[in-house]
Amino acid sequence: MVLYLLIITIKKANMLIVISPSKTQDFSKSFESKTHTIPVFLKESQELITILKTYKLTDLLHLLKVSKSLAELNYKRIKNWNILHPEKKSKTAVLAFKGGAFKNLKAHTFTTSDFEFSSLHIRILSGLYGLLRPLDYIMPHRLEMGTNISNFYGKNLYKFWNEKITFELNRIAKENNFKTLINLASGEYFKAINTKSIDIKVVNITFMQQQNGAYKVLGVFSKKARGKMVNFIVKNRIIELSELKLFNNDGYVFNPKLSSEQEMVYTR
Repeated sequence: MVLYLLIITIKKANMLIVISPSKTQDFSKSFESKTHTIPVFLKESQELITILKTYKLTDLLHLLKVSKSLAELNYKRIKNWNILHPEKKSKTAVLAFKGGAFKNLKAHTFTTSDFEFSSLHIRILSGLYGLLRPLDYIMPHRLEMGTNISNFYGKNLYKFWNEKITFELNRIAKENNFKTLINLASGEYFKAINTKSIDIKVVNITFMQQQNGAYKVLGVFSKKARGKMVNFIVKNRIIELSELKLFNNDGYVFNPKLSSEQEMVYTR
């Protein structure tokens, strides 16, 4: 009897991608993943919530720089935040965020294998949670990374999160043998990472529009394009940095003349 050994090589992406969260959130249960995970930095999130609970409504209004109605909403959110994240009041991050990037990321179209791939290769930077996996449970909140909230580590959230997030990214990269950190986050959120201490190559992604004969970065379009690129990476199981050059969604094409080893530029 002859036994044949079939060896199947499963390709594994060598990239880790970071993206920004969004202010807009939807906690309805119209669509939800079958499974969820727990944020890595829940203890740290609890520390921030404890600080925020000391703020009066008027103080919170000035801290968050929002309208009175939004300040009242988030005042209630802070009071109701629960470290246990009960199912009825929580939702997976990638499905809860509803800003421009996430609308174009289209996580509601993800299959089980899409969620598995994204959970390994994508992280969402967060002012309250630090670093989230796509399927991590979150509760309604609003705390931007640029918020100047005094804490044990300094006067803002960058001081609070910088070392923690950087260490965690290095741990993930080492554990999975990732070679490249892809920055698809905004400047405000990517500043939470100490790039000088990142152990792997960092590549920034930039989207530009041609206006009056010159290429410019326009935030509203960049957000949408970032979401589309994440969808492209997940749906096509992009595993190599060079494969990102194939992205041509919404009129964008890779522009080698404007790109470098540290930055991949897409223009339209």
